[in-house]
Amino acid sequence: MTRFPRPARRLAAPAAAVVAIFAAAALGLAPASSQNPDVELNVRPGLMKKINIAVPDFTLVSGTDPQNWAKRLPEITAADLAFTSLFSVVSGTPTLPQGGADALKPRLQEFAANGALQALQGLLAVRGDRFEVEMRLYDLTSPEFNLIGSKKLVAHVSEPRRAAHKIADEVVLLVTGERGVADTKMAFASTRSGVKELYLMDYDGAGAAPMTANKSINMSPTWSPDSRSLAFTSYMNGYPFLYRIFPFERRPVHLLAGYAGINSSPAWSPDGHTVALTLSKDGNPEIYLLTVTTGDFRRLTTHAAIDTEPTWSPTGRELAFVSDRSGPAQIFVMDAEGTNVRRVTSKGFNTQPRWSPKGDTIAFTSRQGNHDIWAVGPDGSNLRRLTAGSGDNESASWSPNGRHLVFQSSRLGGTQLVTMLADGSEPQVLTGGPGQASSPAWSPRLP
Repeated sequence: MTRFPRPARRLAAPAAAVVAIFAAAALGLAPASSQNPDVELNVRPGLMKKINIAVPDFTLVSGTDPQNWAKRLPEITAADLAFTSLFSVVSGTPTLPQGGADALKPRLQEFAANGALQALQGLLAVRGDRFEVEMRLYDLTSPEFNLIGSKKLVAHVSEPRRAAHKIADEVVLLVTGERGVADTKMAFASTRSGVKELYLMDYDGAGAAPMTANKSINMSPTWSPDSRSLAFTSYMNGYPFLYRIFPFERRPVHLLAGYAGINSSPAWSPDGHTVALTLSKDGNPEIYLLTVTTGDFRRLTTHAAIDTEPTWSPTGRELAFVSDRSGPAQIFVMDAEGTNVRRVTSKGFNTQPRWSPKGDTIAFTSRQGNHDIWAVGPDGSNLRRLTAGSGDNESASWSPNGRHLVFQSSRLGGTQLVTMLADGSEPQVLTGGPGQASSPAWSPRLP
C-alpha cells in the first residue's frame, strides 16, 4: 500500500488566472498608467498539515455495475477531497469487506500503519434509475477505529458524478462542521463554438455543456442564491440587454432589463428578491436595484462619474461597486440604500469587486502593469495581491465557503479558467481546448 507523505512546508506559487475587465471601452473609462504595487505579494500559507485519508474502492452490494462506478466514484471523491487542501488522499486500493468491526479491523489497521488518520468506506447499490451509496467515515486514531459518521446518499444514474461529489461534501462536513463545495457548478462564457455562448460544468471542469445557443455575445453570468437561475447580459436581440436563464428547468429565457444603452453587471441580493445592476438609461451609467417579482427599479447612485459593477455583502446591508469619481476606477462601499459611500482602494485601476461569502474580504481585479487578482477588507485594511507572473488574471468568483476563487487567466496563452485557494496558492487549471473561457461564476451549493 502507498504510504502517506509526511507534511511538508509549501511555498505557494503565484496563482494564474484571467478574465475580462471593467468594459472600459463600453463605459468610456480612460486607462490608468501603470503603478507599482504598494504591498508585497502575500501568498504564503506556511506550514499546512493535512489529514491523511484512505479512500478504497467502493463495495457493490446490490445491482449490476457494468461501467465500474464502484471504482470510478471513489476516484472522483478522492479528487474532490484533495481539491479542498484539507486532505492528503490515497485511493485505488481494494474494497473494504462488508462485515462488521472484526472483518474491517485488519484492513483499517493496515491503513493506520501506513499513516492514514481516517478511512472512507462506500457501499454502492444500483437500483433502477438511481445510485444509492452509504458512506462510512472511520477514525483510525482511536484504538477501536470508531465510526465518525455515516450517511446514505442518492443520485440519478444520469448524474453519477454527483453521488461522488455529495460523498466528498459529507466527509468535509463531518471533519470541519461545514459542507464542502464539490456538489456545485461553474457557469462561464466560452468561444469554443465560434461565438461567445454561456456554458455550465461541474466545479472541477467536467461535463461542460452549453446553456445558450443564440449565436451572439453572452457574458457576465451571475447565480441566484437558490442556484436555480442566472442573470446575464446578451446581445441576442442586437442590444446589451439583461436576461435570466434557468439551466435546470425547461423555462424560456426571461428579460430582466432592456433599456437603451447599458444593461449590465447583475448581482443578486442574498435573499434573491433583488438584482443590483448598471443602467445608463438616464444618460450616465449608474447602479440601480431591480425587484425581480415586480420589475420595479430604484436608482442607488447619482453622480457625474461612472458607477458600475455592484456586489452585495453577505448580510445584504451593503454593496461594493466601481467608480471613477475620484480619478482612475476604484472600489467603493455603500449602504444598501445608496448612502454612506466610502472608498476602499486607492492605487492602480481597480474593477470587478466580489464580496466573499464570509463578508471579511472583497476580491477585485487591479491593473498595475498586468491585471491581477487582489483582496482587501471592506474597510480598506489588509490589502494583498493574490496572483502574479506573466499574463492577466481577472474576473474572480468565490466558492460558497470562501476557501477558493475561480478566475480567468491568460498566462498559459489564450484565456482559460483557473481555481486557487483564497490566499492565492494551489492554482489548478479547469478548462482547455479550443476557444477562450471567461467570466466564471461559481454556483451556490445545489439543492
